[in-house]
Amino acid sequence: MTYSRDQKGFTLVEVLVVMALIALLSIFALPGITNVFRVSLNSAAREMAATVKEAYNASALTGRVYRLVYDFKERQYWVESGPATSLLETADSREKEKQRTRLTKKEKPKDATFSMDRDITKSKKNLPRGVEFEDILTEQSPEPLKEGTAYTHFFPHGVAEQTIIHLKDSSKNQNTLVILPVTGRTRLFSRFVKKEDINGE
Repeated sequence: MTYSRDQKGFTLVEVLVVMALIALLSIFALPGITNVFRVSLNSAAREMAATVKEAYNASALTGRVYRLVYDFKERQYWVESGPATSLLETADSREKEKQRTRLTKKEKPKDATFSMDRDITKSKKNLPRGVEFEDILTEQSPEPLKEGTAYTHFFPHGVAEQTIIHLKDSSKNQNTLVILPVTGRTRLFSRFVKKEDINGE
């Protein structure tokens, strides 16, 4: 194979021009990518709010206790239902259960009374790509939960467990969902809202 003496590589000017073009394209494309993530975040928040409403209404209609389950690691959520006698799990109730287990040497099957309610969520719902739970604050936890599993309970007499859900996406956009205890309604905010600021909103 022979090469012509006239063959040359890219000049420095040509390389700089190409790099400038790539930089310009990136500048114009970045807002578009950010908007895609923002749309996914808003869509996830609205869909979750609709699921909350269904769980709240179903609890009042069926007389059963419902709960919305949030899985941080898998970025999923779904609805489970249990009998009206299901109690809200607290730190105190968990401690009593541990003591009972130590005394009887018999462990109670975890969450045996609750099972997925396929009328509301036919399967576990995945958050859109790039969207995840930032933290969740419920009446069961004095501090925001950032890992593991969290729950929002809905009771037949028309009361929901107040919950603050913070969602975020890869572009650092944030949304806040606040589940109100008396009405079961969900308030949506297109930003991070702290617990102490909720009442002033």
